[in-house]
Amino acid sequence: MKAVELFSRFEQDIPPSYAVPGDQNGYIGTLDPHIFDVQKILVLMDYILPESPNIDYSLYDLLVLHHPPPISPVIPTYVIHSNWDIVTGGACDALADALNITSFDVLDESTGIGRIGGIDRETEDIITQGRFIHEIMATLRVHDIRTVNCNRFQPVGTICVISGFGLTPPLISKAISKGVDIVVSGDLTHPGAVLAKNANITLIDATHHATELPGLYRLGEMISSYGLDVQVRNFGIPWTRSVNRGVRREYDNH
Repeated sequence: MKAVELFSRFEQDIPPSYAVPGDQNGYIGTLDPHIFDVQKILVLMDYILPESPNIDYSLYDLLVLHHPPPISPVIPTYVIHSNWDIVTGGACDALADALNITSFDVLDESTGIGRIGGIDRETEDIITQGRFIHEIMATLRVHDIRTVNCNRFQPVGTICVISGFGLTPPLISKAISKGVDIVVSGDLTHPGAVLAKNANITLIDATHHATELPGLYRLGEMISSYGLDVQVRNFGIPWTRSVNRGVRREYDNH
C-alpha cells in the first residue's frame, strides 16, 4: 500500500479535525508519501532514543506514534494523538471497555474528550472503590496508583475515564459539574488534588501511560485490519522511581 493511501485511511477513520487546537498530528518525514510503500508498521507510545538499541527500525516502513516526538525519528513517521483520544472507538472508549464501563455520555462536549458511564456487571454484586482499584491495577498492570478521596468500602457510582492526561483542574471541574463520582485517568497535579479534595470527588491516577495502553493496542488492531503487518511495542513509563526509606528528617513527624 502506498503511504498516501494509508494516510488517507487514517484520516478517514480518525479525522485530524477531531484533534484539540495546537496538537501535532500527521506525517513527519522527508520521503514523498506518493512514492514509498508501507507494509510493515511499528506502533509506539513514545519515540525515545535510549530505547533505539532494542529496535531495528530498518525492519519497518513506517513508525506510528501516539505522542508527538520531541526529536525527529529515523524513519517516516505518522502521529495519531488527541484525535485518537476523542474519536468514537478510540483511546477513551478502549479504556472504558478494558474496565468494563458502559458509557452513556461524553465529559466535554466541546472537544469530545472523556467518557462517562458505569460498570457493566451481569450480577448484582456491589462494586466498592477498593475492589474497583484492584481491578484497575490488574487490568492495566499498573502498581503505582495515586488516589484522592478514596474510600475502599464506598460503592462505585458514576465513573469518568479519560485516557492519559485527564486529571487536570479544568477536566476535573467538568466532571464535578456533571455529577461524576470517580475520575480515572493520569497526570494528577497538586492543584487538581486540592480541587478534588474540596469537591469530594474521587480521583484515581493510574498513570498517563497505563490509561493509554488499551488505546495503543486498539490502534494497532485497527491498522492491522487494513491488511498490513503491525507490531505494537510497550516500553513502559519513561522514568524510574527511587525511594530512600532510611533518611529521617526533623519534619517527618510534623
